[in-house]
Formats: sequence, structure tokens, C-alpha cells
Amino acid sequence: MTVSRRARLLAAIGAIAFIPAALTACSGGGQSVADACQVAQEKITDATSGLSSAMSDPEAAETMFADMTAALKEAGDEITNEEVKSAYDDFTASFDDTQSLLEEMAADPANADMDAITEATNSMTDSATKITEVCSG
Repeated sequence: MTVSRRARLLAAIGAIAFIPAALTACSGGGQSVADACQVAQEKITDATSGLSSAMSDPEAAETMFADMTAALKEAGDEITNEEVKSAYDDFTASFDDTQSLLEEMAADPANADMDAITEATNSMTDSATKITEVCSG
């Protein structure tokens, strides 16, 4: 069971790691979709920059996820384009849900709800896909 929990944690971290690269198609001027996507890309990249250390130190992942969640929420204020903001807010909410579940898992590993963690990471991946679609369309 421990291997399964660690594998799911690493899968969540891996899913997050691909988001900044998916947003690289964004560019442009005024708070257009392209400009909002650029802000999202920068903020997600900044917030998730420590992911490699979480992969090598799963115990530190809980604190790192909490810090990333706070940074993502704060960065959302800089995105004013409604289309991008909606997708970004969905991603931030799913990231927050994942972070909360990881805290619960760390506090009580024997009773961790692995189905909920899987669902949360799938939701995070889906919302990241939504951001990518908005930013590349």
C-alpha cells in the first residue's frame, strides 16, 4: 500500500510538472487571453519550481504543496481575463483539493482515501487541460 500511495503522490507531482510547458503557446498584449495565459504560465512555473525536490523527498511534499497552493491563489488576482481566470481558478481549486488530501494522508496514512486522491489528481489534470485548451485556442 505504501508503494501505491507514493506512486500516486509522484503521479500528482508529475501531472503538475507538465502544466508550464503546455502554456508556452501563450503570448501577447493587453489582458487578452494570450496575456492572461502568459501570467498563468509564469505563476504556475514559479509556484511549481520545487517539484523535483518533492519527488526526492515525499515527506516535504505536504509543506511544498501548501506553499504552492497559496502562491497559485495569490497569482489568480493578476489574471483578469474571464476565460483564462475561470480555467485558472478551476486548476487552483483542484490543486487545493489535492493538497488537502495529501495533508490527510500524511496525518493518517493507514486511512488515506486513495480513491479521493486519484479523483483529485484526475481533476487537477483535467483542469490543466482546460487551461491548455484556452491558451492554445
